[in-house]
Amino acid sequence: MPTDLLSADEDGLARIATSDLLAALEGSDPEVRSLAIYALGQRRESTAVTALIACLADPSSFIARIAADALEHIGPPALPALVEALAHPDAQTRGLAARALARLKDPAAIPALFKALDDESAVVRHWADDGLDRMGVGQIYFKL
Repeated sequence: MPTDLLSADEDGLARIATSDLLAALEGSDPEVRSLAIYALGQRRESTAVTALIACLADPSSFIARIAADALEHIGPPALPALVEALAHPDAQTRGLAARALARLKDPAAIPALFKALDDESAVVRHWADDGLDRMGVGQIYFKL
């Protein structure tokens, strides 16, 4: 199956079973993993949200960013898991979750993004502020 992924065009990726793509996420080849993540995002595979959230903490920032993009592409079904990822101990995971939420522009994320403004990571704070601004609620918060 990994060979299938590496040689597949867009149509070929669409024909690979979701279970095979999810299994590919566990492999060691970053190219295979990135293609599997991309394919799951392109088909907006909501059953992959948990596995893609786990990829946000990947040691490879490339894999982690592709996973964030895939979650963004999946859209609203990924929102609860992305909000939960804002509490992850890893700053990369929180930052990528905040970036995906900012780009989703879903008003349901507003409370979580407000809370993320207090994160210790400047990246998380940046994306939280950006997300709030994209939804038209930036600069409306007050800190007492």
